[in-house]
Amino acid sequence: MEHPPIPAAIGDLIEQYGVIFEEPRGLPPQRAFDHAIPLVSGARPVNLRPYRYSPAQKDEIERQVADMLAQGIIQPSVSPFASLVLLVQKKDLTWRFCVDYRHLNAITIKNRYPLPVIDELLDELAGARVFTSLDSRAGYHQIRMRPEDEHKTAFKTHHGHFEFKVLPYGVTGGPPTFQGGMNIVLAPFLRHRVLVFIDDILVYSEDLDSHIRLLLQVFQLLQEHQLKVKYSKCTFARSKLLYLGHENSGDGVRTDEKNIAAVQKWPVPTNVKEVRGFLSLAGYYRKFVHGFAITSRPLTDQLKKGTVCRWTELEDGAFRALQQALVAVPVLALPNFSKMFELEIDASDLGIGAVLMQEIHPLGFLSRALGPRNRMLSTYEKEGLAILLAVDHWRPYLQHDEFIIHTDQRSLIHLEDQRLSTPRQQKIMVKLLGLRYRIVYKRGLDNRAADALSRLPGPPQGDLATITTAVPAWLEAVQLGYREDPAAQRLLARLATNPDAHDGYQLCDGIIKQNGRVWLGDNVSLQKQVLEALHTGAIGGHSGFNATYRRVRRLFTWPGLKHHVKMFVEACQTCKQAKPGRV
Repeated sequence: MEHPPIPAAIGDLIEQYGVIFEEPRGLPPQRAFDHAIPLVSGARPVNLRPYRYSPAQKDEIERQVADMLAQGIIQPSVSPFASLVLLVQKKDLTWRFCVDYRHLNAITIKNRYPLPVIDELLDELAGARVFTSLDSRAGYHQIRMRPEDEHKTAFKTHHGHFEFKVLPYGVTGGPPTFQGGMNIVLAPFLRHRVLVFIDDILVYSEDLDSHIRLLLQVFQLLQEHQLKVKYSKCTFARSKLLYLGHENSGDGVRTDEKNIAAVQKWPVPTNVKEVRGFLSLAGYYRKFVHGFAITSRPLTDQLKKGTVCRWTELEDGAFRALQQALVAVPVLALPNFSKMFELEIDASDLGIGAVLMQEIHPLGFLSRALGPRNRMLSTYEKEGLAILLAVDHWRPYLQHDEFIIHTDQRSLIHLEDQRLSTPRQQKIMVKLLGLRYRIVYKRGLDNRAADALSRLPGPPQGDLATITTAVPAWLEAVQLGYREDPAAQRLLARLATNPDAHDGYQLCDGIIKQNGRVWLGDNVSLQKQVLEALHTGAIGGHSGFNATYRRVRRLFTWPGLKHHVKMFVEACQTCKQAKPGRV
């Protein structure tokens, strides 16, 4: 797509401040926000045996080390620390040089610098009609290490021992340091016509004249602090511009259409298997879709034994309605950086799927069909590929703090502790370097949303659903339910005044949690809704008592839960007919 020409006055500014668009060479200056690596008390230096490399790879390591020495961004080291070099081949067949800092990161005290709240950032754009986006070039290497911490970045190769004088890629705490640094540099304009999200700078104004004056001031600050931006990734003086997954213009902020294509372009099912696959995804989020059971009835009827699969206007209407509901405001929500992110990933013979979530609420969907070459991979490698792609897509949301990866591939749970013996393992780990995460096993039966996305037919794709504002309706229902429950009211009052009043209980955004699970108290209506969703619904699939109990107990708790689940399953008419004498 062709873009409108850059206004002449802005072109003159770009030429005048050309130094900020140049490739960084040499060392940046020492600044107040240089990166530190504080270690936990009693930590011992990391010192590991190097990986084995082929002669060609050794030549490449020597070349890149020589280049970094010439730039002055590394220096020879006598440090007791020694992390390992990773050399990963890129698509253009060149090599990416990284250092495996997993062991160093494990003993580093984490930086808790707060990242901006995305919906608050977008609120600041009200009234703006001219937008410029600036992308920091080689961001990390523009930040110096504190001299007293340089030795901790040391790495070992087959031909020497070196350490970084700049912030290296893969060290934990990089994004908060960069965010904090940019906030200091651009402090005069933050929230007053300039927004910063890590290495993305957005400049916005009501008209072109004020925009030109503002860009001049921003360019002056970047030049003064010797910071660089990448011209090829910048856009100047647009009336409409994508930022943080949203299209911003004088008409306001709206979802970028291509970001919800993974669900909107779901092909019309042509057989029972494809109907079941779509309902598996939709059913996972039925609690967020008003009137789900009624809307989906024409499709669920297709799954009944003895029914001849047919597709009429009735079924097509139900399919389209659910398709739209999955990407509507009540379903997708903006990420909250004060809460933990979770990734559910899965792989099938057809493709890979992933869902980004917070507190089981979906933030985005990703689906990609596999080509013939990738279909030959092992399940371990396919699920690893799913992690790689999902982390790459959602990195801005995952890099600020610890997140959880759910997989049904047990061997991936120990990825963090494995010696990286294959190129694919190394490629996955390069994407995860510097991130804080836990990989958790989740049975395939409990991972239905990602599983459904992984089975999407069609050509290879990588669209993800974006990120729109909403408060989960079920959370509101729980909070309303507390108002009618005297026991809940008493517990809320005690926890509000003394968070440690009851062992195992905590108050999170108005929700009572017991050992991490949402506490429903004696609200019979809410209990019934949960049981219907997790037993009767598409996610439950009318499973037996044990499976239903495990599913409910993983998320919720209330007095007499086990007995209530048993009574509910035993009373289920569908189960009685389908499994007589075995409920």
